[in-house]
Amino acid sequence: MGKTLNQFNCTWLSWLNRLVCRVMFRVTGERSSPLPDKGPVLLVCDHSSLGDPLVLLATAGRHISFLMAHEIYASCFQWAYEAMDTIPVRRGRQDINAVRGMLQRLRQNQVVGLFPEGGLDNFRMEEGRPGIGYLALKTGAPIVPASVVWAKERSVTSIVRTLLIPCRVMVRYGKPLTFQKELKPDRDQIERVTSQVMSEIKRLREDIMVNAGK
Repeated sequence: MGKTLNQFNCTWLSWLNRLVCRVMFRVTGERSSPLPDKGPVLLVCDHSSLGDPLVLLATAGRHISFLMAHEIYASCFQWAYEAMDTIPVRRGRQDINAVRGMLQRLRQNQVVGLFPEGGLDNFRMEEGRPGIGYLALKTGAPIVPASVVWAKERSVTSIVRTLLIPCRVMVRYGKPLTFQKELKPDRDQIERVTSQVMSEIKRLREDIMVNAGK
C-alpha cells in the first residue's frame, strides 16, 4: 500500500512540477530525453538555487533520485521527498547509507542526481566532490553533466519564494561521459574523472552565459 501511494504521489507531483516550471520558469521538457533512454545514469549539475532539482526533473525525460541534505529531507515535506525517491545524506561526514542508496539505484538502472559542489550557495565552481568519480568508476554508469542558469539571483533559503517568484531559467545538458568500470578505483582515477566532469559543467555554464548575452 505504501509503495502504491508513493507511486501515485510521485506521478502527480511530477505533473505539478512540470506545470510550475512551464508557468513560473518558462521551461519545458526536451523533445527527446537528453539522458540515455535506459540504464543507470549519474546526472551531475552545478547548484545555485533550490529550484535546480525542479528544473532538471521537468526537462530530463526520466525520473531522478536526488541526493538531499538530511536536515532538509527531515521536514514537513518529507512525504514528498520520499515519494520522489530522494536520498538523504548527512553532510560533513562519509554517509555510508547514502552511498549504498545511490549504488542500489544505479544497479537498478535508475538515474541519480548529484550537485557536486557540496552545498547550495550563490554559484561557485569548486573542484567537486570525489563521490561522482567513485560512483562512475564503481558502477560503470555514464555521467551526464548539466548546468542550470537563472536570469536573476534566486533565494537559497526559501522553497516557497523560489516557487512563487517567476524567473527565466536556462538549462543545458552535455553528452554522456563514459569511463571504464573499476572494481577498486584508486584516488588518482577518481580525481581525474571528477576533474573532467567539473570542467564539462563549467563549459556548459559558460556556453549558456555567452548565448544569453551575460
